[in-house]
Amino acid sequence: MTATEARPTPSGAPEMPSVPSSLYRRILRRETHSSRSGAAIVVLVLLALVAGYVGVEAVYAALGLPALLFSPVDVLASLLSAATGQAGLVIAVGIVTALAGLLLVVLGITSARRGRHTIDDPRVAVVVDDQVIAAALSRSARMAAGLAPGQVSTWVSRRDARVTITPASGVRVDVESVLAAARDELEAGGYQPAVTPDVRLTSSGRLGA
Repeated sequence: MTATEARPTPSGAPEMPSVPSSLYRRILRRETHSSRSGAAIVVLVLLALVAGYVGVEAVYAALGLPALLFSPVDVLASLLSAATGQAGLVIAVGIVTALAGLLLVVLGITSARRGRHTIDDPRVAVVVDDQVIAAALSRSARMAAGLAPGQVSTWVSRRDARVTITPASGVRVDVESVLAAARDELEAGGYQPAVTPDVRLTSSGRLGA
């Protein structure tokens, strides 16, 4: 969990810094989102390799040498013949190409989300890792059902949390009480975006739990 630091006052009580809310919003977005520079680098490298290969094949064709894999001239001739004789195939290829281009544009414009949530507080900018939320939910579920640490596992996504319980064989677990405890835990945290919990029991119990 990260937060902006508070300045101590002469009396010893921490005084919260006066920071514009716009700065908080920028900090929170930076901490909860990441750039897609890695994906952009991969795409650019692939395009560079394709362009380099086409250039090599073009040089081979100009020198009258056999193609390494295919000749760009033959590929162009095939595309032209397909455009005149197989309009359906050309339309399908065009649609697929357009969708791929649209996907690349969306990836370039949007940013990737990190596994973190924020807490709505006007005084400080607080970011909580999803693993911390999952650990808190697992602890609440164990306490509500009287379970051992290895009997509960939790994962948290942007708006959902799944609590999976492996009860001891022959022992009944009150799912509703566990779900209520998970909801109380999430409401107390006040995470943004809001997380909706779900509790599941495994089909087989655990011996010696």
